Amino acid sequence: MSKSIDLFIRSAVPELQIITLLNQGIPDGVESLDYPREHAAIFLQYADHEAEFQQSLGLSWASDELSLDDVQLAIQLANALSTEVLLEPEHLALPDGYTWCLATMDKQLYAVDTIDVEDGIAVKPYARKILLTA
Repeated sequence: MSKSIDLFIRSAVPELQIITLLNQGIPDGVESLDYPREHAAIFLQYADHEAEFQQSLGLSWASDELSLDDVQLAIQLANALSTEVLLEPEHLALPDGYTWCLATMDKQLYAVDTIDVEDGIAVKPYARKILLTA
């Protein structure tokens, strides 16, 4: 059974920069169509959008032995890329009514409400953000 993590990046970042960062933090290796890596355990699907979050990243892998913390990955990417990262966490209990988190470049994590827009996703304007990190 395959596993996956979907992340949305606010500011556009070159795919090579993302692949390089992921490979520094994930010893099993990450590859994409444009940046193949022999024996990589994780595949990156990368797409640009014209929405508030300009890129989406889909990480997928087949190994049951490989485990990634989606929340920590989002926080690390937000900090390293100096942008915000949106995710729908798999194993994090959120306040009632919330299903999405926003990781910020200062290593904070918020529960947020989102809306679908024409070419992607956006944080719902004027909605309350709930700080989850201390």
